[in-house]
Amino acid sequence: MHQLKTGALLRASINMGAQYAGASGAQLRQLDSFGHAIGLAFQVQDDILDLESSTEVLGKTQGADLARNKPTYPALMGLDGAKQHAQSLFAQALAAIEGFDSRADRLRQLAEFIIQRKH
Repeated sequence: MHQLKTGALLRASINMGAQYAGASGAQLRQLDSFGHAIGLAFQVQDDILDLESSTEVLGKTQGADLARNKPTYPALMGLDGAKQHAQSLFAQALAAIEGFDSRADRLRQLAEFIIQRKH
C-alpha cells in the first residue's frame, strides 16, 4: 500500500527523467532503486510527521492517521523503529546513486529534503 502513494509518483518522475535523459540500462536500475527507497522514505517520514508535527505546520490534521487506525510505520514499528527505517531508506537511496557524479546532486538534495522535512 505504501508504495502506491506519493512514493510511486516520485519513483515515476525519476524514471521518466532518466529515460528522457538517455540513461543506460544500468543507470535506470540505479535510479529506480533510488526512487523506490526515497519514495518509501517519503511515506515513512509522512507517517512520523503525522505524530510529531502540528496541524499548523502539516497543513492537515495532526494525528489523523492514528485516529483512522491506518497501518502506519510508527504503528507497525514504533516511532523509534520508523525513524530508524527512514534513515535506512535514506542511506539506501544515496547508495543507489553513489557512482553518479555531481549531476545527481539535485537527487541527493531531494533525498535530504524528504528525510528532514517538517511538513
